[in-house]
Amino acid sequence: MSIAEFQRAFAELVAHPEQVLGVRDGDAAVLADYDLSPRERERLEILARDEGMSVNCSLYRVNRLIPVYSVLPHTCRLLGDRLMHELDGFWAASRHATLQYRWESWRFGLWLQERIAGGQLPGGPVEDAIRLELAMFDAQAAGDPRERRRLVRLRHDPHALLDPAVPAAALRPAPGEIGVLVDATTRPVQVHVVED
Repeated sequence: MSIAEFQRAFAELVAHPEQVLGVRDGDAAVLADYDLSPRERERLEILARDEGMSVNCSLYRVNRLIPVYSVLPHTCRLLGDRLMHELDGFWAASRHATLQYRWESWRFGLWLQERIAGGQLPGGPVEDAIRLELAMFDAQAAGDPRERRRLVRLRHDPHALLDPAVPAAALRPAPGEIGVLVDATTRPVQVHVVED
């Protein structure tokens, strides 16, 4: 038993609301994998029952959502009702959270792309939005102004993808791929369709 083990157990509870509910329901298995003293176990049980624990869990999830939503707002919009399901799956699969916007959003984008490639999630506009938004963020984050442009290929009109007034169901693929230049040398970032 050690303070580190208690802290690990507490952090896991905050990150997993379903475990908090298990502790509240008296499921001893939730804390079985931690080397805790009876006193530490009792403290965690008391903490799990406290109404403040729900706030802790919510804050944890919001802090993980902010980097993703800041970089991939249109991807999140196009996911619609599937967003929370996909976030829950991503968070369960990637326990090592980071508040660094670039890496958390890239990890979520790559995770979604793997799910699309595996057939668990439909691609289409969502896949193009991921590609476009990650290119936009990457171009903006480039330190050297000469590296603040990206060329991406999409199947959907980039302006429609970035228009919150256009619902996902209204987005139709183009007959062929569209070349899109992302230019972050100016503010705001410019997105241009380019000829091959």
